[in-house]
Amino acid sequence: MPGTPLSSFAMPHEVAAAIEPVDPAAQIALLERRLARAEAARAAAEHLLEQKSRILAAANTELTARQDKLSTSLERRTRQLLDAQRVAGFGTMLWDIKHQQLELSPQVQVMIGLEPGSAVKTYRSLVRGLLREDRRRLLDWMHGELLARLERDHCIKYDGQPCQGSPGPCEEALREYRIEVRCPAEKGGEGVRSLRIMAQFQVDSQCRPAMIFVTVQDITRQVRADNEAAALRARELQRLADLERLNKELLLAREQADLANDAKSRFLAMMSHDIRTPLNGVIGMLSLFDESTLTAGQRRTLALVRSSGDQLRVLLNDIIDLARAEAGKLALTPGPTNLVDVLTDGADFWRHLADDKSLSLDIVLAPDTPTWVEADSVRLRQLIDNMLSNAIKYTSEGGVLLKTRVLPSGWLRTEVIDTGIGIPAHRRTELFSEFSQLNLLGSEPGGAGLGLAICQRIIEVMGGRLGVDDAARGSCFWFEIPVVRIPVPKRVANPVVRSLRGADGRVPRVLVAEDLATNRIVVEGCLRKLRCEVHVVEDGQQALDAVGSGEAYDLVLMDMAMPVMDGPEATRRIRALPGELAQLPIIALTAFTRPEELEPMMAAGANDSVAKPIVIDDLYRAISRVLGIPVEDDVAH
Repeated sequence: MPGTPLSSFAMPHEVAAAIEPVDPAAQIALLERRLARAEAARAAAEHLLEQKSRILAAANTELTARQDKLSTSLERRTRQLLDAQRVAGFGTMLWDIKHQQLELSPQVQVMIGLEPGSAVKTYRSLVRGLLREDRRRLLDWMHGELLARLERDHCIKYDGQPCQGSPGPCEEALREYRIEVRCPAEKGGEGVRSLRIMAQFQVDSQCRPAMIFVTVQDITRQVRADNEAAALRARELQRLADLERLNKELLLAREQADLANDAKSRFLAMMSHDIRTPLNGVIGMLSLFDESTLTAGQRRTLALVRSSGDQLRVLLNDIIDLARAEAGKLALTPGPTNLVDVLTDGADFWRHLADDKSLSLDIVLAPDTPTWVEADSVRLRQLIDNMLSNAIKYTSEGGVLLKTRVLPSGWLRTEVIDTGIGIPAHRRTELFSEFSQLNLLGSEPGGAGLGLAICQRIIEVMGGRLGVDDAARGSCFWFEIPVVRIPVPKRVANPVVRSLRGADGRVPRVLVAEDLATNRIVVEGCLRKLRCEVHVVEDGQQALDAVGSGEAYDLVLMDMAMPVMDGPEATRRIRALPGELAQLPIIALTAFTRPEELEPMMAAGANDSVAKPIVIDDLYRAISRVLGIPVEDDVAH
């Protein structure tokens, strides 16, 4: 450069060296040092690269192993999930709204009737496997429920307000859409399969629907079970309706049966009343005969007539009791009962029938047989009467034995043993049926066939047992009943007396109200046999007038059914009289025997009752109870 001294320019050392003389050895040494350093650097770099390569290879190997493990685990879990879906009849589907892609699990494809692995590009291809009538329904549901949501430019928050990307739960993220559809059964199957499709939106960060997650569940068994349950409920409802209808029919039938039973009971009551009324006259008039003035033949004839009357009375009682038993109204009236008297009186009552057939009739009571028990003496006597009369009826020679013993249980066993024709084992079940008679060896004993049937009903009410066994020559009929021993009552009336007298020695003055002349004669005759003073009227009005007339009466025997004024009305009016007249003892005389039939008279104020046909001993017992008249030994027999 002009004007610049040469010394002012700085020269690099290489240039200087070039200018200066060069030492070749030094240059070679320098180059060798540089080459050595380069080699060392290269070796170090190669060593470092080798180390890094080994580390990278190890990491790659570990990563590959982990990836393989995760892949294996994922495949296993995927298989487990698919197996679980298959076992549970459950499948999944993911609908990517943005990319319009469908991902179906194999189980879904199987359930909707598609070939596993087949491509499904649009949701319309999903409906091909459904029943024709369900295809349109599913498409309408998808358009009306799911796709309609996509037309909105915002979602709805949980509180109902629009949201534009604000955080928090929204309706689409919480709501679950569902529908049930049907598709044909799998190949080889019968019927259809029911599927439950449930869809739920998945929203993005801006709360806009991004995907639809769908689950498909096979509910065929559940639907079938529900249908079967519904059918079962329908059948049960129908069965209940049928039962209700049947129950109404049964109630109607029962009402009709009750009406029929009531009508039959009323008919039997009226028939009993109408039969007892003339029977009372027959038996009552026979009891008034003075046998001392009769010849032996006349006494036998009188005994036969009495026996026929007694058998007719027993038969009438059996018919009434059978009607009571069928109506469920056969009841017991237990009280202090002299068991020995009931047994001996029963045997004595039928002895004349045995004598007529030249049969012996014996009674053997075990030493431990109780004398006094708490029992229904009428029903107990009815058992004895029916069994003895039945035994005598079927025995042509030999005899009948009545015996008792006390069982270890404390029950009383009573046996009636006869030497009659016997009862074949295969015919014994017929004995205790109503209107059943055994015609054995041409025997024609007659009768109504009610005796043993009534015994069976009475034993059932008593809670006992009844049966028949073979005897040495005939049959042994027996019954076993529970009995309660009681001490001897302090005051026991003698059942058979000749007269009634009060403590002052005066005989009772008795007013008899009876509309039938025959019955008036019978009652008056029975009272005069008891040495009573008797005044007779024909209806309740006359009885009321007689009581209020000032005449002193100790007792009134009041018939229930009378013209002008009946017994209950006359009794009520007597009870309404002033002073001691209202306390006048009244005994009802009636051919009605059922408690409900006696209720009007007892409710009106009667003290006691005596059934027709009147037995003088029964009449005495009632008078003795009402008046409290003790028995004197010199008038009893």
